[in-house]
Amino acid sequence: MLETAQLHIDHYLLIRLKSGDETAFREIYHKYHKPLHFIAYKYLKNNDLSDDALQDIFLKLWINRESLNENLSLKGFLFTSLKNHLLNILRNHKVHQSKQSEAASSMEVIVNETEGNLQYGEYNQIVQNGIEKLSPQKKHIFKLRALDGLNNEEVARELQLSINTVKFQFSQATKFLRKYLKKEADI
Repeated sequence: MLETAQLHIDHYLLIRLKSGDETAFREIYHKYHKPLHFIAYKYLKNNDLSDDALQDIFLKLWINRESLNENLSLKGFLFTSLKNHLLNILRNHKVHQSKQSEAASSMEVIVNETEGNLQYGEYNQIVQNGIEKLSPQKKHIFKLRALDGLNNEEVARELQLSINTVKFQFSQATKFLRKYLKKEADI
C-alpha cells in the first residue's frame, strides 16, 4: 500500500516536473538525494565525486524533463541513470589510471635503460681497462676467445700455439680480470 502511494506521488511529481515546475524538481531532489548519494559514495569512495555525480544526474533530469515518459518509474529512472553514470566515471577513471600507469611504466623503462646504459658504459670501460693490463699474448688470446668467439683449437691454430698454452693463458687472463673487476667495479 505504501509502495503504491509512493508511485502515485512520484507520478504526480513527474507530471509537474515535465511542465517545468521547479518546486516539483526540489521535492524530487530532497526525496532521492540521500539514497542516491549513498549509492554513489559506495562506489566512488569520495564525497566530492559523489556530489558531482548527483549534480550531473539531477541536471540531466531537469534538462530532459520535457521528453520524460510520464509512465516511467521516477525512482527506477534516477537509480538507473546514476548506475550508468557511475559506470562511465569508473570506466573513464580506469582508462585514465591505465594511461597514467603506461606513461609511468614508459618513463621507468627509459630511466632504467638510461641507468643501464650508463652502468654498462662504466663497466665496459672497467673491463677494457682490465684487458689493457694483460700481457700482449694473454690479451690477444682473451680477445680471440671472449670477443671473437673462437674456441681453443681455433685460437691455437691462428697463433700457432699448443692448445694447452691457449687454455692456460686464457685461464690466467680470466682469473686476473675477475680479480680486477672485483676490485674496481665491486663485481
